[in-house]
Amino acid sequence: MSDSKTSQKKLFKNASWLFGGKSASGIFTAIQTIVIARMLGVSDYGLLTLVVAYISVLNMFFDLKVWETATKYIGTYLEKGEPDKTRSMIKLSYILDIGSGIVAFIIAIVSAKLISTYVIHSPDAYILIWIFSISLFIDTANSTSDAILRVFDRFKSIAFINSFQKLFRLLVVVGLLFAGFGIKGVLYGFILASFIGFAIRMWIVVKTLDENGLKGWLGADIGLIRDEWKGIAWFLGNTSFIATLKTGNDRYLGVMILGYFAGKDAVAYYKIASTVASLANKVVDPLYEAIYPELVKFTSSNAIKDFKKMIKSTTKSLVLIIVPLTIILIVFAELIIKLVFGSEYLPATNALRILAIAVLIVRFTFWINPALLAMGRPGLRTILGSISTVFYLVLMLVLVPPYSYMGAAFAFLGYAVLRSSLAFKFFNDALRDEKAEIKEA
Repeated sequence: MSDSKTSQKKLFKNASWLFGGKSASGIFTAIQTIVIARMLGVSDYGLLTLVVAYISVLNMFFDLKVWETATKYIGTYLEKGEPDKTRSMIKLSYILDIGSGIVAFIIAIVSAKLISTYVIHSPDAYILIWIFSISLFIDTANSTSDAILRVFDRFKSIAFINSFQKLFRLLVVVGLLFAGFGIKGVLYGFILASFIGFAIRMWIVVKTLDENGLKGWLGADIGLIRDEWKGIAWFLGNTSFIATLKTGNDRYLGVMILGYFAGKDAVAYYKIASTVASLANKVVDPLYEAIYPELVKFTSSNAIKDFKKMIKSTTKSLVLIIVPLTIILIVFAELIIKLVFGSEYLPATNALRILAIAVLIVRFTFWINPALLAMGRPGLRTILGSISTVFYLVLMLVLVPPYSYMGAAFAFLGYAVLRSSLAFKFFNDALRDEKAEIKEA
Protein backbone atom coordinates (compact mmCIF):
# COMPACT_ATOMS: atom_id res chain seq x y z
CA MET A 1 0.00 0.00 0.00
CA SER A 2 1.34 3.48 -0.94
CA ASP A 3 2.29 6.03 1.68
CA SER A 4 -0.59 8.22 0.49
CA LYS A 5 -3.23 5.51 0.93
CA THR A 6 -1.77 4.43 4.26
CA SER A 7 -1.76 8.00 5.54
CA GLN A 8 -5.27 8.63 4.24
CA LYS A 9 -6.49 5.50 6.01
CA LYS A 10 -4.73 6.62 9.18
CA LEU A 11 -6.10 10.15 8.77
CA PHE A 12 -9.71 9.02 8.53
CA LYS A 13 -9.22 6.60 11.42
CA ASN A 14 -7.85 9.41 13.60
CA ALA A 15 -10.49 11.83 12.34
CA SER A 16 -13.21 9.26 13.05
CA TRP A 17 -12.10 9.08 16.68
CA LEU A 18 -12.10 12.86 16.91
CA PHE A 19 -15.42 13.05 15.10
CA GLY A 20 -16.93 10.49 17.46
CA GLY A 21 -15.66 12.41 20.45
CA LYS A 22 -16.71 15.77 19.05
CA SER A 23 -20.09 14.41 17.98
CA ALA A 24 -20.75 13.30 21.54
CA SER A 25 -19.32 16.59 22.81
CA GLY A 26 -21.46 18.46 20.30
CA ILE A 27 -24.61 16.72 21.49
CA PHE A 28 -23.82 17.52 25.12
CA THR A 29 -22.97 21.14 24.24
CA ALA A 30 -26.13 21.50 22.15
CA ILE A 31 -28.30 20.26 25.01
CA GLN A 32 -26.46 22.58 27.36
CA THR A 33 -26.99 25.57 25.04
CA ILE A 34 -30.68 24.82 24.72
CA VAL A 35 -31.14 24.51 28.49
CA ILE A 36 -29.14 27.68 29.22
CA ALA A 37 -30.90 29.73 26.52
CA ARG A 38 -34.37 28.65 27.67
CA MET A 39 -33.74 29.02 31.41
CA LEU A 40 -31.87 32.34 31.29
CA GLY A 41 -33.98 34.04 28.63
CA VAL A 42 -32.82 36.33 25.82
CA SER A 43 -31.33 39.16 27.92
CA ASP A 44 -29.39 37.06 30.45
CA TYR A 45 -28.25 34.64 27.75
CA GLY A 46 -26.88 37.62 25.83
CA LEU A 47 -25.06 38.82 28.96
CA LEU A 48 -23.54 35.37 29.52
CA THR A 49 -22.40 35.30 25.89
CA LEU A 50 -20.68 38.68 26.25
CA VAL A 51 -18.86 37.66 29.44
CA VAL A 52 -17.63 34.41 27.89
CA ALA A 53 -16.69 36.27 24.70
CA TYR A 54 -14.56 38.81 26.60
CA ILE A 55 -12.61 36.15 28.47
CA SER A 56 -12.20 34.29 25.17
CA VAL A 57 -10.90 37.48 23.53
CA LEU A 58 -8.23 37.78 26.21
CA ASN A 59 -7.37 34.11 25.95
CA MET A 60 -7.05 34.31 22.17
CA PHE A 61 -5.19 37.63 22.27
CA PHE A 62 -2.49 36.37 24.61
CA ASP A 63 -2.59 32.76 23.41
CA LEU A 64 0.66 31.94 21.62
CA LYS A 65 -1.04 29.13 19.68
CA VAL A 66 1.66 26.82 20.91
CA TRP A 67 -0.05 23.59 19.82
CA GLU A 68 0.70 24.12 16.12
CA THR A 69 4.36 24.91 16.79
CA ALA A 70 4.56 22.00 19.25
CA THR A 71 3.00 19.60 16.74
CA LYS A 72 5.48 20.58 14.03
CA TYR A 73 8.68 20.58 16.09
CA ILE A 74 7.90 17.68 18.44
CA GLY A 75 6.83 15.63 15.41
CA THR A 76 9.95 16.64 13.48
CA TYR A 77 12.35 15.78 16.33
CA LEU A 78 10.66 12.40 16.78
CA GLU A 79 10.94 11.63 13.06
CA LYS A 80 14.66 12.46 13.22
CA GLY A 81 15.17 10.29 16.32
CA GLU A 82 16.19 13.12 18.68
CA PRO A 83 14.53 12.36 22.06
CA ASP A 84 16.48 14.98 24.03
CA LYS A 85 15.34 17.78 21.73
CA THR A 86 11.82 16.36 21.86
CA ARG A 87 11.81 16.68 25.67
CA SER A 88 13.16 20.22 25.41
CA MET A 89 10.41 21.24 22.98
CA ILE A 90 7.74 19.73 25.22
CA LYS A 91 9.00 21.70 28.21
CA LEU A 92 9.29 24.94 26.23
CA SER A 93 5.73 24.51 24.93
CA TYR A 94 4.26 24.16 28.42
CA ILE A 95 6.24 27.16 29.71
CA LEU A 96 4.91 29.35 26.90
CA ASP A 97 1.32 28.12 27.30
CA ILE A 98 1.15 28.61 31.06
CA GLY A 99 2.91 31.97 30.91
CA SER A 100 0.42 33.36 28.41
CA GLY A 101 -2.47 32.16 30.59
CA ILE A 102 -1.14 34.00 33.62
CA VAL A 103 -0.85 37.26 31.67
CA ALA A 104 -4.41 36.90 30.33
CA PHE A 105 -5.74 36.24 33.85
CA ILE A 106 -4.13 39.39 35.27
CA ILE A 107 -5.51 41.54 32.44
CA ALA A 108 -9.00 40.08 32.96
CA ILE A 109 -9.00 40.96 36.66
CA VAL A 110 -7.69 44.49 36.11
CA SER A 111 -9.97 45.40 33.19
CA ALA A 112 -13.22 43.78 34.36
CA LYS A 113 -14.95 46.89 35.76
CA LEU A 114 -14.04 49.02 32.75
CA ILE A 115 -15.38 46.45 30.27
CA SER A 116 -18.56 45.93 32.31
CA THR A 117 -19.41 49.62 32.29
CA TYR A 118 -18.37 50.80 28.85
CA VAL A 119 -18.60 47.74 26.58
CA ILE A 120 -21.08 45.26 28.04
CA HIS A 121 -23.20 48.09 29.52
CA SER A 122 -23.98 46.04 32.62
CA PRO A 123 -22.15 47.49 35.66
CA ASP A 124 -22.36 44.28 37.71
CA ALA A 125 -20.94 42.08 34.95
CA TYR A 126 -17.41 42.54 36.31
CA ILE A 127 -18.16 39.97 39.01
CA LEU A 128 -19.02 37.43 36.30
CA ILE A 129 -15.78 38.30 34.48
CA TRP A 130 -13.76 37.75 37.67
CA ILE A 131 -15.40 34.36 38.19
CA PHE A 132 -14.86 33.10 34.66
CA SER A 133 -11.29 34.42 34.44
CA ILE A 134 -10.27 31.51 36.70
CA SER A 135 -10.67 29.27 33.65
CA LEU A 136 -7.67 31.03 32.07
CA PHE A 137 -5.46 29.48 34.76
CA ILE A 138 -6.89 26.01 34.23
CA ASP A 139 -7.04 25.77 30.44
CA THR A 140 -3.66 27.23 29.54
CA ALA A 141 -1.72 23.98 29.23
CA ASN A 142 -4.40 22.06 27.36
CA SER A 143 -3.31 23.05 23.85
CA THR A 144 0.20 21.63 24.37
CA SER A 145 -1.22 18.49 25.96
CA ASP A 146 -3.50 17.92 22.97
CA ALA A 147 -0.62 18.56 20.57
CA ILE A 148 1.45 15.85 22.29
CA LEU A 149 -1.44 13.40 22.14
CA ARG A 150 -1.93 14.12 18.41
CA VAL A 151 1.75 13.54 17.65
CA PHE A 152 1.58 10.13 19.35
CA ASP A 153 -1.71 9.24 17.62
CA ARG A 154 -3.66 9.27 20.87
CA PHE A 155 -6.78 10.53 19.11
CA LYS A 156 -8.91 8.01 20.97
CA SER A 157 -7.79 9.60 24.24
CA ILE A 158 -8.60 13.09 22.96
CA ALA A 159 -12.07 11.91 21.97
CA PHE A 160 -12.65 10.43 25.42
CA ILE A 161 -11.44 13.55 27.24
CA ASN A 162 -13.57 15.91 25.17
CA SER A 163 -16.68 13.78 25.52
CA PHE A 164 -16.32 13.21 29.25
CA GLN A 165 -15.54 16.86 29.97
CA LYS A 166 -18.57 18.10 28.01
CA LEU A 167 -20.87 15.53 29.64
CA PHE A 168 -19.60 16.47 33.10
CA ARG A 169 -20.07 20.16 32.30
CA LEU A 170 -23.61 19.57 31.06
CA LEU A 171 -24.64 17.73 34.21
CA VAL A 172 -23.09 20.30 36.55
CA VAL A 173 -24.46 23.33 34.66
CA VAL A 174 -27.99 21.91 34.44
CA GLY A 175 -27.90 20.98 38.12
CA LEU A 176 -26.76 24.46 39.17
CA LEU A 177 -29.36 26.14 36.96
CA PHE A 178 -32.19 24.10 38.44
CA ALA A 179 -30.78 24.91 41.88
CA GLY A 180 -31.32 28.59 41.10
CA PHE A 181 -27.71 29.79 40.67
CA GLY A 182 -28.42 31.49 37.32
CA ILE A 183 -25.51 32.86 35.27
CA LYS A 184 -23.03 32.32 38.10
CA GLY A 185 -24.01 28.66 38.23
CA VAL A 186 -23.27 28.30 34.52
CA LEU A 187 -19.81 29.83 34.98
CA TYR A 188 -19.07 27.67 38.05
CA GLY A 189 -19.97 24.61 35.98
CA PHE A 190 -17.65 25.70 33.16
CA ILE A 191 -14.73 26.18 35.56
CA LEU A 192 -15.20 22.87 37.35
CA ALA A 193 -15.42 20.97 34.06
CA SER A 194 -12.25 22.70 32.82
CA PHE A 195 -10.36 21.55 35.91
CA ILE A 196 -11.51 17.95 35.40
CA GLY A 197 -10.48 18.04 31.73
CA PHE A 198 -7.07 19.50 32.59
CA ALA A 199 -6.37 16.81 35.21
CA ILE A 200 -7.30 13.93 32.90
CA ARG A 201 -5.25 15.35 30.02
CA MET A 202 -2.12 15.70 32.12
CA TRP A 203 -2.44 12.16 33.48
CA ILE A 204 -2.70 10.70 29.95
CA VAL A 205 0.12 12.91 28.61
CA VAL A 206 2.53 11.83 31.37
CA LYS A 207 1.64 8.20 30.77
CA THR A 208 2.08 8.56 26.98
CA LEU A 209 5.49 10.21 27.30
CA ASP A 210 6.67 7.55 29.77
CA GLU A 211 5.60 4.78 27.37
CA ASN A 212 7.59 6.40 24.55
CA GLY A 213 10.82 6.79 26.50
CA LEU A 214 10.43 10.50 27.16
CA LYS A 215 10.51 10.56 30.94
CA GLY A 216 12.19 13.50 32.59
CA TRP A 217 10.86 16.16 30.21
CA LEU A 218 10.23 18.51 33.15
CA GLY A 219 13.97 18.63 33.78
CA ALA A 220 14.92 18.92 30.12
CA ASP A 221 17.43 21.56 29.03
CA ILE A 222 15.70 23.88 26.56
CA GLY A 223 19.14 25.12 25.60
CA LEU A 224 19.47 21.96 23.46
CA ILE A 225 17.24 23.58 20.83
CA ARG A 226 18.94 26.97 21.09
CA ASP A 227 20.22 26.77 17.51
CA GLU A 228 16.62 26.52 16.30
CA TRP A 229 15.10 29.18 18.55
CA LYS A 230 15.04 31.66 15.69
CA GLY A 231 13.05 29.31 13.49
CA ILE A 232 10.77 28.32 16.37
CA ALA A 233 10.24 31.99 17.30
CA TRP A 234 9.38 32.88 13.69
CA PHE A 235 6.94 29.98 13.40
CA LEU A 236 5.46 30.70 16.84
CA GLY A 237 5.25 34.42 16.17
CA ASN A 238 3.19 33.87 13.04
CA THR A 239 0.89 31.30 14.61
CA SER A 240 0.37 33.43 17.74
CA PHE A 241 -0.35 36.47 15.58
CA ILE A 242 -2.99 34.41 13.78
CA ALA A 243 -4.44 33.48 17.17
CA THR A 244 -4.59 37.18 18.01
CA LEU A 245 -6.34 37.84 14.70
CA LYS A 246 -8.91 35.21 15.58
CA THR A 247 -10.12 37.47 18.36
CA GLY A 248 -11.61 39.44 15.49
CA ASN A 249 -13.93 36.67 14.37
CA ASP A 250 -17.67 36.44 14.98
CA ARG A 251 -17.38 34.46 18.23
CA TYR A 252 -15.11 36.89 20.05
CA LEU A 253 -14.47 40.53 19.14
CA GLY A 254 -17.33 40.37 16.65
CA VAL A 255 -19.72 39.54 19.49
CA MET A 256 -18.27 42.36 21.60
CA ILE A 257 -18.82 44.87 18.77
CA LEU A 258 -22.38 43.61 18.32
CA GLY A 259 -23.03 43.91 22.06
CA TYR A 260 -21.60 47.43 22.19
CA PHE A 261 -23.74 48.76 19.33
CA ALA A 262 -26.88 46.61 19.51
CA GLY A 263 -27.19 45.28 23.08
CA LYS A 264 -27.57 41.93 24.84
CA ASP A 265 -30.71 40.78 22.98
CA ALA A 266 -29.02 41.16 19.59
CA VAL A 267 -26.06 39.15 20.89
CA ALA A 268 -28.41 36.38 22.04
CA TYR A 269 -30.12 36.17 18.62
CA TYR A 270 -26.80 36.10 16.79
CA LYS A 271 -25.33 33.53 19.16
CA ILE A 272 -28.25 31.15 18.62
CA ALA A 273 -28.01 31.53 14.83
CA SER A 274 -24.23 31.05 14.91
CA THR A 275 -24.46 27.99 17.15
CA VAL A 276 -26.86 26.20 14.81
CA ALA A 277 -25.05 27.30 11.63
CA SER A 278 -21.76 25.99 13.00
CA LEU A 279 -22.98 22.39 13.10
CA ALA A 280 -20.78 21.76 10.04
CA ASN A 281 -17.75 22.53 12.21
CA LYS A 282 -18.39 19.34 14.17
CA VAL A 283 -17.49 17.47 10.98
CA VAL A 284 -14.62 19.73 9.89
CA ASP A 285 -12.75 20.25 13.17
CA PRO A 286 -11.73 16.58 13.57
CA LEU A 287 -10.36 16.56 10.02
CA TYR A 288 -8.43 19.78 10.69
CA GLU A 289 -6.80 18.34 13.80
CA ALA A 290 -6.05 14.97 12.22
CA ILE A 291 -4.77 16.18 8.84
CA TYR A 292 -2.05 18.52 10.12
CA PRO A 293 0.39 15.87 11.47
CA GLU A 294 -0.05 13.84 8.27
CA LEU A 295 0.64 16.83 6.01
CA VAL A 296 3.78 17.59 8.04
CA LYS A 297 5.04 14.06 7.33
CA PHE A 298 4.43 14.46 3.57
CA THR A 299 6.29 17.78 3.34
CA SER A 300 9.13 16.42 5.50
CA SER A 301 9.62 13.63 2.94
CA ASN A 302 8.96 15.88 -0.11
CA ALA A 303 5.92 13.77 -1.09
CA ILE A 304 4.03 16.66 -2.71
CA LYS A 305 1.86 14.44 -4.92
CA ASP A 306 0.55 12.60 -1.86
CA PHE A 307 0.19 15.94 -0.09
CA LYS A 308 -2.16 17.24 -2.81
CA LYS A 309 -4.02 13.95 -3.06
CA MET A 310 -4.86 13.95 0.64
CA ILE A 311 -6.23 17.48 0.53
CA LYS A 312 -8.33 16.71 -2.53
CA SER A 313 -9.78 13.46 -1.18
CA THR A 314 -10.68 14.90 2.23
CA THR A 315 -12.37 17.92 0.62
CA LYS A 316 -14.50 15.69 -1.61
CA SER A 317 -15.57 13.58 1.37
CA LEU A 318 -16.41 16.68 3.35
CA VAL A 319 -18.60 18.19 0.62
CA LEU A 320 -20.85 15.12 0.61
CA ILE A 321 -21.71 15.84 4.26
CA ILE A 322 -21.80 19.61 4.72
CA VAL A 323 -23.75 20.55 1.56
CA PRO A 324 -26.88 18.53 2.49
CA LEU A 325 -26.56 19.78 6.07
CA THR A 326 -26.49 23.39 4.90
CA ILE A 327 -29.59 22.87 2.73
CA ILE A 328 -31.47 21.44 5.71
CA LEU A 329 -30.51 24.42 7.89
CA ILE A 330 -31.64 26.92 5.25
CA VAL A 331 -34.99 25.25 4.51
CA PHE A 332 -35.96 24.43 8.09
CA ALA A 333 -34.33 27.36 9.91
CA GLU A 334 -37.54 28.74 11.44
CA LEU A 335 -38.80 25.34 12.53
CA ILE A 336 -35.46 24.41 14.10
CA ILE A 337 -35.22 27.61 16.16
CA LYS A 338 -38.85 27.49 17.28
CA LEU A 339 -38.80 23.84 18.34
CA VAL A 340 -35.36 23.84 19.92
CA PHE A 341 -34.90 27.27 21.49
CA GLY A 342 -38.44 28.64 21.70
CA SER A 343 -40.48 31.35 19.96
CA GLU A 344 -38.62 34.17 21.73
CA TYR A 345 -35.56 33.40 19.56
CA LEU A 346 -37.40 33.38 16.19
CA PRO A 347 -35.91 36.75 15.15
CA ALA A 348 -32.66 34.79 14.60
CA THR A 349 -34.16 32.78 11.68
CA ASN A 350 -32.83 34.75 8.70
CA ALA A 351 -29.47 35.30 10.40
CA LEU A 352 -29.20 31.51 10.66
CA ARG A 353 -29.78 31.11 6.91
CA ILE A 354 -27.09 33.66 6.05
CA LEU A 355 -24.57 32.17 8.48
CA ALA A 356 -25.22 28.63 7.22
CA ILE A 357 -24.17 29.70 3.72
CA ALA A 358 -21.12 31.53 5.10
CA VAL A 359 -19.96 28.51 7.11
CA LEU A 360 -20.29 26.30 4.01
CA ILE A 361 -18.10 28.67 1.98
CA VAL A 362 -15.41 28.82 4.67
CA ARG A 363 -15.32 25.05 5.12
CA PHE A 364 -14.48 24.37 1.48
CA THR A 365 -10.97 25.56 2.37
CA PHE A 366 -10.69 24.02 5.86
CA TRP A 367 -7.26 22.66 4.89
CA ILE A 368 -5.57 26.00 4.14
CA ASN A 369 -4.05 26.62 7.59
CA PRO A 370 -2.54 23.15 8.15
CA ALA A 371 -1.38 23.04 4.52
CA LEU A 372 0.49 26.36 4.71
CA LEU A 373 2.02 25.46 8.07
CA ALA A 374 3.10 22.03 6.85
CA MET A 375 4.83 23.68 3.88
CA GLY A 376 6.62 26.03 6.28
CA ARG A 377 4.71 29.10 5.08
CA PRO A 378 3.36 30.61 8.33
CA GLY A 379 3.90 34.08 6.88
CA LEU A 380 1.38 33.45 4.10
CA ARG A 381 -1.16 32.27 6.65
CA THR A 382 -0.56 35.45 8.63
CA ILE A 383 -1.22 37.60 5.56
CA LEU A 384 -4.37 35.62 4.77
CA GLY A 385 -5.65 36.00 8.33
CA SER A 386 -4.75 39.69 8.52
CA ILE A 387 -6.54 40.69 5.33
CA SER A 388 -9.70 38.68 5.98
CA THR A 389 -9.98 39.70 9.66
CA VAL A 390 -9.51 43.43 8.99
CA PHE A 391 -12.09 43.18 6.21
CA TYR A 392 -14.55 41.46 8.58
CA LEU A 393 -14.11 44.04 11.35
CA VAL A 394 -14.62 46.90 8.88
CA LEU A 395 -17.83 45.26 7.67
CA MET A 396 -18.97 44.84 11.28
CA LEU A 397 -18.41 48.52 12.06
CA VAL A 398 -20.27 49.53 8.91
CA LEU A 399 -23.19 47.07 9.02
CA VAL A 400 -23.91 46.47 12.73
CA PRO A 401 -24.94 50.02 13.80
CA PRO A 402 -27.78 50.24 11.22
CA TYR A 403 -28.69 46.55 10.86
CA SER A 404 -27.88 44.97 14.26
CA TYR A 405 -27.42 41.18 14.24
CA MET A 406 -28.47 40.88 10.60
CA GLY A 407 -25.62 43.22 9.72
CA ALA A 408 -23.29 40.95 11.71
CA ALA A 409 -24.49 37.94 9.71
CA PHE A 410 -23.83 39.68 6.38
CA ALA A 411 -20.41 40.81 7.64
CA PHE A 412 -19.46 37.18 8.29
CA LEU A 413 -20.71 36.19 4.83
CA GLY A 414 -18.45 38.82 3.30
CA TYR A 415 -15.54 37.52 5.36
CA ALA A 416 -16.23 33.96 4.17
CA VAL A 417 -16.20 34.88 0.48
CA LEU A 418 -12.98 36.89 0.72
CA ARG A 419 -11.12 34.38 2.88
CA SER A 420 -11.93 31.38 0.70
CA SER A 421 -10.97 33.25 -2.49
CA LEU A 422 -7.61 34.26 -1.03
CA ALA A 423 -7.06 30.74 0.36
CA PHE A 424 -7.02 29.17 -3.11
CA LYS A 425 -4.61 31.79 -4.44
CA PHE A 426 -2.21 31.53 -1.49
CA PHE A 427 -2.24 27.74 -1.58
CA ASN A 428 -1.36 27.60 -5.28
CA ASP A 429 1.45 30.13 -4.78
CA ALA A 430 2.88 28.18 -1.83
CA LEU A 431 2.63 24.87 -3.70
CA ARG A 432 4.48 26.30 -6.69
CA ASP A 433 7.29 27.56 -4.44
CA GLU A 434 7.44 24.22 -2.63
CA LYS A 435 7.88 22.34 -5.91
CA ALA A 436 10.61 24.76 -7.01
CA GLU A 437 12.54 24.27 -3.76
CA ILE A 438 12.38 20.48 -4.09
CA LYS A 439 13.76 20.64 -7.63
CA GLU A 440 16.62 22.87 -6.53
CA ALA A 441 17.52 20.61 -3.58
